[in-house]
Amino acid sequence: MIKIEQDQDFTIITAAVTDFAESLGYCQYKIPLSIKGLKPEPSQALLEGTHAHHEEEVFEQEHAELEPVSMEQIHDPQEDIEFARENIYSRFLQKIDFASERVFLLLSGRVDKIMRQGQTLIVQDDKFVSKPQIYDKRDQPYVNHMLQVMTYLNSRYGMTNSSNPDDWFDMPHLDKQWKIRICDRKTREPYKIFSEKIDPVSDRLFNESVKIFVGIVLGITDPVHHNSKRKCDACSLKNLCEFRIL
Repeated sequence: MIKIEQDQDFTIITAAVTDFAESLGYCQYKIPLSIKGLKPEPSQALLEGTHAHHEEEVFEQEHAELEPVSMEQIHDPQEDIEFARENIYSRFLQKIDFASERVFLLLSGRVDKIMRQGQTLIVQDDKFVSKPQIYDKRDQPYVNHMLQVMTYLNSRYGMTNSSNPDDWFDMPHLDKQWKIRICDRKTREPYKIFSEKIDPVSDRLFNESVKIFVGIVLGITDPVHHNSKRKCDACSLKNLCEFRIL
């Protein structure tokens, strides 16, 4: 759910990372629906994907030997570290001067996997799908998937979901890299992996998307329709949206 609050001279927008990524990467009309508090019932695909994520987390706990990571290791950019799956929360906080508004945007999430190797900060997100073969002809991930990992890479991190800024930390690094694994939902095995370091093009896509998101949330700009009936038919909010293509 996207929330808008006023705090003296600032407008504060809070949302989940997935609210931002799905609306800018899939359909911008999800933004006004989320502001209204509308949300769909969990689909079977979502429930099965959540179950696969949980199984993967349990598998790592039972088969991987990951040492606890200290704050000294975190703050040393020379130190290679790896956190346990789904053990790190993210907070993307950005101040934006938008038209006549002064805005604080806070996007909260939970990272599938995060590590630092050779001074490169790496965020991994796993997508468990029933038919991974549909990705055979794709040479790039979907935009909403990319925006999700880009948000994580531009965030601060915490080992708990605390709202206390003192509980959050940065991960010193030289480079940032995202990795999106397309996994078979039944076997949980990776089928295809997209991975790139952040470059000026992807960085510009992310920053422009943040501004578009804020503008639509504040009602300064209108959502742009994707004009795809296929997307509307697949959308979990189709029965709640007056802009659906029939």
